[in-house]
Amino acid sequence: MIEKMKKYTFVLYHLEYPDFLSKLQELGMVHIIRSTDEKSPALIQNRELLDEYSQALKFLQKIEDKDAKQITSLPTKALLNQIKNAREEKDNLLRKQEALRKQIKDIEPWGHFEYELVRNLRNNGVGVQFYHCLKNHFNPDWKKDYVIREIAERSGILYFVLLHQGEAPALEADRFSFHHSTLFELEKELDELGNRIQAIEDYFNGIVNVASEVFQKEIQRLTGEYAYEDASLQGIKEADNHLKVIGGWIPVSKEAKLIEFIKEQQLIHFSEDAKAEDDPPISLKNNWFNRLFEPITKMYMLPKYNDFDLTPFMAPFFMLFFGFCNADIAYGIVLILLTIVLRAKIKDPATKAMMTLVMFFGISSIIMGWVMGSMLGYDLKAIPSLGEKILVQNNDQIFNLALLLGVIQILFGISIATIKKIRQSGPMHGLSEFGTFLFISAISVLGAQQLGTDISAVQPYLKYPIWVGLALIMLFNQPGRNPLINIASGLWLLYNIVTGFFGDILSYIRLFALGVSSAILGFVVNSIGAQMSGIPIIGPVIFIIFMLFGHSLNLALGALSGFVHPLRLTFVEFFKNAAFEGPGMEYKPFSKHSKVK
Repeated sequence: MIEKMKKYTFVLYHLEYPDFLSKLQELGMVHIIRSTDEKSPALIQNRELLDEYSQALKFLQKIEDKDAKQITSLPTKALLNQIKNAREEKDNLLRKQEALRKQIKDIEPWGHFEYELVRNLRNNGVGVQFYHCLKNHFNPDWKKDYVIREIAERSGILYFVLLHQGEAPALEADRFSFHHSTLFELEKELDELGNRIQAIEDYFNGIVNVASEVFQKEIQRLTGEYAYEDASLQGIKEADNHLKVIGGWIPVSKEAKLIEFIKEQQLIHFSEDAKAEDDPPISLKNNWFNRLFEPITKMYMLPKYNDFDLTPFMAPFFMLFFGFCNADIAYGIVLILLTIVLRAKIKDPATKAMMTLVMFFGISSIIMGWVMGSMLGYDLKAIPSLGEKILVQNNDQIFNLALLLGVIQILFGISIATIKKIRQSGPMHGLSEFGTFLFISAISVLGAQQLGTDISAVQPYLKYPIWVGLALIMLFNQPGRNPLINIASGLWLLYNIVTGFFGDILSYIRLFALGVSSAILGFVVNSIGAQMSGIPIIGPVIFIIFMLFGHSLNLALGALSGFVHPLRLTFVEFFKNAAFEGPGMEYKPFSKHSKVK
């Protein structure tokens, strides 16, 4: 649900304004109303420093080999500069190292020799030419006609030396030009670079713990200063700059502490309930289960203040759809065990919550795996003692189940839209949505008949919701308007309702396709694995390796599709039919831990 907000406006003497902001920041509950996006020089400088420390901290967090803490007496900024310079030096050394390796690779086939020897030969009238060419392009007659020595062969390329007197003969091969340094000198330089790089890495390994701790504290301090400086700019000057007026939002659930703060500070203030037109910030408040799904809602956007938080409504569907796409008892057990292990190792609360969500996805996979009778790619319906207990017996029933879930979610979305319209604009404005609900419900029942469902008991009565629904759609799509205009616009609305419904319901076929394909892939893995098990001696080993690899891959694909496709069904089909409105502005209280944009 969306928390109710209260708007507070504070009037302060300009000299008391800084102290008020400091105490308000300590309170950490009020979302400041922005009056300007102006950035002061101090704010810009603070942001640049934050970026530098954040980048340095990200770099340090990637270091795996962390030695014991080194003590440093350097000030924080000096330590940052030292690490920054060390990183730049390492990057330069790595570039030089790569260039040296390329040079060494070029001349390595020629081996170690002194360039002075070549110069002495040339000074004594013996020409020395270095060539290389593809091995199959080398002419054997060259050895008969000239003094040629093959030096090496690398990757099909032949390296050879030609000795001659007088003018060098023309050979259809590429001449090789040496670098100024010998192979020995280049290798020595490469070793020196490696030692310098290792020294820098040793420095990072030794300083990483203390630097990370220092930088985290500095980022926290700078973040608080940034938030304070930004908030100080939001005060509106009044009475010839003698007064400062600043406003903010606070959830009603936290208002008591703010009132206590106001009384202690004896502040002049005004308060009023939040109005949708003021665009209050959004704070979601759900129980522990629905809170797991809030990140999914935020991936799309937060709702407007006068809208519904659809998180509690989409959570059961999302979980069920994941299980539908990944319907296998064994896969569900693996997901649960995997998340239990990861949760024990992870410290970040947000990541822990995500692991808990995946655990529920695993439970859903187990449930849907039992419903469809699938375990590790094996069909449980083939087991006589279990076959009768499986709810879904064939692919036709899986197809029908996917469509049924789609109809239920779409109708649920329309019912939410109906209630929202009634709450926002009054009962008359909800009649058209209610008519849509009746019409779609009746059409869905008629459609079920085409899929083999016996509707003879209700078929005579279906005309009533159809006609009532049509009447409500035609006459009340815009209450208070000329009925003839409503009927004309109702025809267009009806066209959109019918085509939209069939387009939406067809999207849910993806659940059937993904659920069946996952089972088929599991069956294929089992079949190939069974064939491999027949290989003499090593067959069982290959069988185990292939089964682990194949089912791990199938599980990964199923988990990916089980998240992405329900995401699409939620954001497109469900949110659209529920008339979701957004985006809403996230509630971000002014505190020392405020996030910097």
